[in-house]
Amino acid sequence: MKKKDQKQYKFINNETDNIIFFLTIPEDEPDPEKILEETRQKLAVENGIYIGNVHYITVSDHEFDE
Repeated sequence: MKKKDQKQYKFINNETDNIIFFLTIPEDEPDPEKILEETRQKLAVENGIYIGNVHYITVSDHEFDE
């Protein structure tokens, strides 16, 4: 799978601004929001973080090139 056929996301703890997880999802995934929300909930539980403090953003391609 080529990099352009995927979307990368990073999950961040709002309280500390620390990145806690990276996730790659294929562009043709029929329900990426479901995967993102399930991952967000899982990370909150595993890390003992209030779910409202866990959010995700799309990673731009140039962030991986640095």
